[in-house]
Amino acid sequence: MIKVNKLTISYDKPVIDQISFKVEPGDVTILMGRNGSGKSTILNAIGGVKKYDGKIETKGTISYLNQNINSKLKFTVFDTILLGKVDRLSIRIKKEDIKDVEDIINLLDLSSYRDKYINQLSGGEVQKVFIGQALVKKPDILLLDEPVSALDLKNQYEIMKTIKDLTKKLKLTCLISLHQIGLIERFADEIILIDNKKIYKKGSPKEVLSQKSFMDVFEMHTIIKDFEKNRMIYFTN
Repeated sequence: MIKVNKLTISYDKPVIDQISFKVEPGDVTILMGRNGSGKSTILNAIGGVKKYDGKIETKGTISYLNQNINSKLKFTVFDTILLGKVDRLSIRIKKEDIKDVEDIINLLDLSSYRDKYINQLSGGEVQKVFIGQALVKKPDILLLDEPVSALDLKNQYEIMKTIKDLTKKLKLTCLISLHQIGLIERFADEIILIDNKKIYKKGSPKEVLSQKSFMDVFEMHTIIKDFEKNRMIYFTN
C-alpha cells in the first residue's frame, strides 16, 4: 500500500504541490502527464531518493527501478539480476536465491542471454534485465519509471503484461510512470494524471482518458470510441 498526503516536492521551485492519493495492492496504477510534469519526481520521493514535504506511508518492502540504468558495468545477465537479492555485499547467496534468479530469467525470456555481459546487449534487452533485478527482490511495492521506454512494441506489451499478471498474482502495490497511451489504456487499473503540479484527475482509464483530458493537459484533439471493453483513441491534430 502507498498513501500520499499533501505531497509537495521542490527543486528551485515547487514541481509537485500538495497532492494526495492512495495506491492499493493488486492494482497497476500509472502516473501520466507531460514531460516535466513531475512523474519521476513522485517516484523518487516514494522510493526515498528525493526530499519532500508532506507525508508518504508505505507498507512492505519497496523495489524501485528508475531511469538511471548503468548498462556499462561488466556483469552478466545472471549476476545483474542476482544483485537484486543483495542488500549487503557480505550476504551469503543461498540456493533459493539462485532458483529465484533462474525463475526470473525464464519468466522474462532471457535464457539465451544468461551468461552474456549486459554491456553486450541492446537497450531493450538491458531494460528487461533490470526489470528482472527489480522483480527478483520479491517486493511488496514495485515502482517503475518508464520501464518499457527502450523496448520495441512486442516487448513493451509482453513486459507490461508480465507486470500486470505479477501485480495481480502477488498482490503487489504497483506504481508506474508511462507515456504510451495504448499501454496505459490496456494495462492501467487506475491512472493518476498530473498537470500543473496537481492531480488533474484520478480514476479508471475510461474515466481519465477523455477528450477533455487530452485537450486540457496535452492540447491534443481526439476522437474516442468505446468498443466492448476497449477504448479507441484517435488523435486528430
